[in-house]
Amino acid sequence: MHHLRVFLGMTFSAILTAMPAHAACDNYPQELATRVSADQALRARLDFSRMSDPSQQKLMQQMGIVDRVNTARLKVLVERCGFPDRDRHGEQAQRDAWLLVQHADHDVAFQKHVLSLLEKMAAQRGEPVRPSFAYLADRVAVAEQRPQLYGTQLMAPSERPCEFVFNPMDDREKVEARRAALGLPPLDIYKKIVLENS
Repeated sequence: MHHLRVFLGMTFSAILTAMPAHAACDNYPQELATRVSADQALRARLDFSRMSDPSQQKLMQQMGIVDRVNTARLKVLVERCGFPDRDRHGEQAQRDAWLLVQHADHDVAFQKHVLSLLEKMAAQRGEPVRPSFAYLADRVAVAEQRPQLYGTQLMAPSERPCEFVFNPMDDREKVEARRAALGLPPLDIYKKIVLENS
């Protein structure tokens, strides 16, 4: 049954890729919502306390396939239609696109491209970047083995899978100042929230 769902998802993706550009842009929010639904359905089944279990490893492989398919399609959509604009496409479409980009860790170049788009969109509006920018910027920094600037990324050590520690960060005082400027909670409170929701 699972293989059928993956096959149908890829077939659906191929059909959408062949659609005219204007049709793809008209359906942008709906397609993003569908892709996020598939993304979240898989991640909801993850159990970090059982990551050595074969069923969890298989789930991670399935997640990787879905992430790659979603990223390939999102790249096409961003090229044709731009990154979702909240006035034209709505807040939810913008959040959905950002979530899919967050899960495009296999394509850091694309993540960096989206970061530049988010900066340009903020500048055009005369606004500061939004908190979502911080999460993506830190994700890219971790992937490139640089200190994160906003302290949004945590990892679970392999010997203590139910605990989380911050990935390496810039000077803590500077990180706290950047977080405050974007309306993000202090690091200690943020870590507590992450632990409570894990």
